[in-house]
Amino acid sequence: MTAHPIPENGHCWWLVSGKERRLHAIRGHELTAQEMRTAIDECRHIPARAVCGLRRRWWMPGLFSRLGRRRCAPCCRALVFPPGYGTPANEQDIRKDLAA
Repeated sequence: MTAHPIPENGHCWWLVSGKERRLHAIRGHELTAQEMRTAIDECRHIPARAVCGLRRRWWMPGLFSRLGRRRCAPCCRALVFPPGYGTPANEQDIRKDLAA
């Protein structure tokens, strides 16, 4: 279960802002893992630009939000992912579990 910038997630962090309605993709090179860890530990929001163009202050959602939130459709189109729920990597894992 990950929102980290791995290939299955399009090398993007999947983060939320505002009312946490959508997961947005933030390119992995914009935030280091250390910056993300520090932000989580210190409860800080990180300013960045999402793949869809939104500039916001982002944070890592909780586990259930990463599984249940809808992904931003413009972010998905830009990364060539189908729209859906949760991070792309988590959705792929769930599909594999259901197929087995």
